[in-house]
Amino acid sequence: MSSAEAQARKDVIAAYQGMTEEQAKAYAKSSFAGSDITKYATGDALRDAKDTVFVNMQNGIVVKGEPKVTVANDDVTLDASGRQATLTVCFDLNTWESIDKKTGKSVTPPNQVKRYTITAHLQKQSSRWLVTNEKADKEKTC
Repeated sequence: MSSAEAQARKDVIAAYQGMTEEQAKAYAKSSFAGSDITKYATGDALRDAKDTVFVNMQNGIVVKGEPKVTVANDDVTLDASGRQATLTVCFDLNTWESIDKKTGKSVTPPNQVKRYTITAHLQKQSSRWLVTNEKADKEKTC
């Protein structure tokens, strides 16, 4: 693997982790105020995050904690142009819980799958990688 490819893989992972961190901050307060999510996400990925924040805000839900995302350089596939990437991560929700702001009680469905894989697609725009979409596969645990 070339040094450029190794760096691209690291940058792809950093972009996904950055998006996840910004989502966790926004979901914790049901607001993107002060968020840097647009540095990490665009397209469907950004729309889906905004939709989740809006629904949580409308329903008085905040999300406490942070998800654990496990990924390795081997989980990144770059296309021939080096401008598109696919990333597979293990997403662990055991430390992330949806809470009703009024009651302080969990509203996380009791049978919700807590560990599953997510396949994310990223695109290099200018000098940075952005997550364009992601799809959870809750049948595939990790």
